[in-house]
Amino acid sequence: MKINKTYSTLFILLISSPCIASIEKRLAPYKKYLEEGTFVGWNDKERRPKSRYETFLYSFNHFEKHHGKTIVELGTSRSFVHGGLQGCNSNDRKYWTPNNPENWDWGAGFFTRMAASSLTHLNPVIHTIDIAQAHINRCKHMTQLFNHLINYHVISSVDFLKRYQGKIDLLYIDTGDMWPIEPTARLQLEEAIVIVQRNLLTDNGIILIDDVKNQTPRKFGETSRLGKAKYSIPYFLKHGFEIVMNEYQVILRRK
Repeated sequence: MKINKTYSTLFILLISSPCIASIEKRLAPYKKYLEEGTFVGWNDKERRPKSRYETFLYSFNHFEKHHGKTIVELGTSRSFVHGGLQGCNSNDRKYWTPNNPENWDWGAGFFTRMAASSLTHLNPVIHTIDIAQAHINRCKHMTQLFNHLINYHVISSVDFLKRYQGKIDLLYIDTGDMWPIEPTARLQLEEAIVIVQRNLLTDNGIILIDDVKNQTPRKFGETSRLGKAKYSIPYFLKHGFEIVMNEYQVILRRK
């Protein structure tokens, strides 16, 4: 679906305004892309869980309802375009097309910009973390409209969590690759241990984990149905958390 450039530019100006309506309306223009991006290459023999759109909507509404202030994203938005286009994971800024969201990297969720644009009226403090400077540089370019809300960190996710001073209202976990799965799953367990031991969430804070139901690991023989979170989710559940939504992404909160 092509979006008229004039319409797209006007929409970007509107979502930057503190005076427009609900989070659902802010996310609505991207619903199609979020749903399609969630299920790229999906084996339709399996029941489709709810898409990232649904878990983003729940998380952002929860953040607003409970007067959230701080968002931490482990693993930043790192590509100007999705995997089907030339320029995927390139540093060349010519591939970023802010007026053509159909080109954006929806397969990866595009959380940084979705959180900033959906919650800008709340003036949140967003921390996005990645170990690669090139990834952070790309994210800065894609989110320049919202950079007054975002702090960009080149550091490992575990080191950030160990050093962070404060509490987190919405924690988005999206570190590591889908294959090989074991290093990513071990990393997310390390993250979970620090989160629990340092009690980093606010009383109403939630954790949103991406790619839990991603099929890629199983295509390579992985037997767990929790993907990158095969160690972190059981750890959270053993340490006082419960699952709020169990879909393509999983949302957890303290009991």
